[in-house]
Amino acid sequence: MSCRGCCRYSEENSIWSAHLLKEEKARLGKIRIVADPGQNNFICGFFNKEDNKCKIYPMRPFECQLYPFVFDRKDNNIFLALDLNCTFVKENRQKEEFKEYTQYLTALIKSPACLIFLKNNRQLIQEYADVLDMDELNI
Repeated sequence: MSCRGCCRYSEENSIWSAHLLKEEKARLGKIRIVADPGQNNFICGFFNKEDNKCKIYPMRPFECQLYPFVFDRKDNNIFLALDLNCTFVKENRQKEEFKEYTQYLTALIKSPACLIFLKNNRQLIQEYADVLDMDELNI
């Protein structure tokens, strides 16, 4: 991607950094968030600034694979949500292909197996700002 948005954070302990599953922690360890030299922000330790790509892309964390979709918590409600600050979302959200994928993903996430997965991995559910809560999940 060329937007220079993913894997960059305004603060070291950003809510937007990936929350890992147990299996991912065992495989990857802790994801380090490091200062971005010459910039006033932070980047994921697996991010390669030279080519704007993930160094571990084939085995990137589940949350990274899901992005720009996230699991958002508002009070006691949980939603499949969409990051409205993502350039890709801004450019493609109204396209039919994106709408079809969103419907597919929503149906998949609402399946019993996925809801159990989320119930067992609550670290994936965060309180995000500037997201569009698309569909409520009953966990």
